[in-house]
Amino acid sequence: MEEMQVMVTKSGKRKWSPEQKLAIVGEFEGGVNAEELCRKYNIHKQMLYKWKRSFESSGKEGLKNNGEIVARSQYLAALKKIDDLERALGRKALELDILKKSFELKGLKLPDGI
Repeated sequence: MEEMQVMVTKSGKRKWSPEQKLAIVGEFEGGVNAEELCRKYNIHKQMLYKWKRSFESSGKEGLKNNGEIVARSQYLAALKKIDDLERALGRKALELDILKKSFELKGLKLPDGI
């Protein structure tokens, strides 16, 4: 039995290529028992049926990975940047509110667009 090489992400999840998924679905459609295939490739039965439905509805295109895998460090850095930007936006909104209130108290009119 030839072993299939599967890519593993940094988080430990396996990432199957569309060709590998197609080969496994092909074996299943060729009459190989689902339980046997799941044991052979160490996949869950639901995953096998999901791949089969995707293949039936969209062909090989349906077996492609729709999401892009990003390194965890990049993801965490992006989340930190989002938090920083949200805090900066909050500060700017507070500054604008203070400015509006001070103009209001002095009886002045703010320039248009603010």
